[in-house]
Amino acid sequence: DLEDFMEASGDAGVVILSFGSYAKAMGRRKAEMVAAGLARVPHKVIWRFQGQRPKNTGENTLLMSWIPQNDLLAHPKTRLFITHCGINAVYEAMFHGVPMVRVPAFAEQHGNSDNLETLGTGVTLDIFTMTSDDLYEAIMEVANNKT
Repeated sequence: DLEDFMEASGDAGVVILSFGSYAKAMGRRKAEMVAAGLARVPHKVIWRFQGQRPKNTGENTLLMSWIPQNDLLAHPKTRLFITHCGINAVYEAMFHGVPMVRVPAFAEQHGNSDNLETLGTGVTLDIFTMTSDDLYEAIMEVANNKT
């Protein structure tokens, strides 16, 4: 049950990850890189993922082909949202006050991310060049920034 997973996160809380339509286009190597970064964080992770489960998926990570994104962002255990910066995702995260690691991939997502940068809502990573270390460090930086 999703609520049990959220509550089992303790004080560390939960990271929500959704790359929107890029989730279908993500190759095996990129998925394994993301899984490696997520496996290192102290948080539980809910990852909207479509495809073959990466072999290195951490015990802390729940893969789901669909997530109730707005409900998860509203949950008090949610600490961080890793997003592709689609406008609906951005609005939902901002409405609920959830800090973001922004990973834009296409079109207007880059502009949305740039606009969010001026608001100090987190950090931006390049989906095409980021490493598992980059992802881990971005998560830890944003999750530990209490401002």
